[in-house]
Amino acid sequence: MDIKTYDIVFHNRSSTSFGLKVLFPFNPLSPTPNKQMQTIPGKSGDWADNNQTYASVETQINAVVHMPKRYSDWEQLKGDIEDWLYGDEDWLRFRRDSDYLYRAQIVTAPVFTPVNFERINATLTFHFQPFKYDADSINWLALPKNGVVINPEPEVVRPDWHINGKGSFLLKVNEMPYEFDDIDGDIYLVGEEGNAYSTDPTKSYLTDNLLNSHLRLANNSTPELLSSGNGINTVSIEPINADSKLNVAEFIPRWRRLI
Repeated sequence: MDIKTYDIVFHNRSSTSFGLKVLFPFNPLSPTPNKQMQTIPGKSGDWADNNQTYASVETQINAVVHMPKRYSDWEQLKGDIEDWLYGDEDWLRFRRDSDYLYRAQIVTAPVFTPVNFERINATLTFHFQPFKYDADSINWLALPKNGVVINPEPEVVRPDWHINGKGSFLLKVNEMPYEFDDIDGDIYLVGEEGNAYSTDPTKSYLTDNLLNSHLRLANNSTPELLSSGNGINTVSIEPINADSKLNVAEFIPRWRRLI
């Protein structure tokens, strides 16, 4: 198989800004199930405690860097590449696989190996979360008017939900009821976390402005969108009383599959 090069987008910036392209193929990413093996006295073999969770993955990705014309020396370019790569976990897109996004961060310093004045080989070590996400599902989407949401990926998800309005509202997901009571403005329910806030979780680091007292969740759990049954889920929202006015109802599904 021929080695090919592709750019990546990380921290909202393309690697082509730095003359960097990663080499494909690289070592496949393979998350490990979080299982604890237990021996049962009097029984043959072991029993696995499988909670359907997976460990993160670290992998080295080789890259080639050709110095852009705006740079006069490698030290300046090296510093700018490190400034770009370092920082918090963020979305990572491979142009070769642009339908999906990964959650990743750099965990060790990149290794740079000069070849000549115009080219450097590099090794980048990324720490990946165990899932990759449908690129079209990471932003707010309006609830469909037909009340049907299809999960196109094999994993069950707990979306984030956003309601803007005044009054009380009933969200039904697969016939399970979730109440948002006495709302006056915005409320954001973070699915994976189970907390509700007054500010958008995609735009701010959430530490306060909790609105959990305005929630009544079925089974004390946030709504799930299932992958079974062809991924068909029913979703609806309606005012609980005549005085309630709904302005916005949307969600972020983050459809996902194992990397």
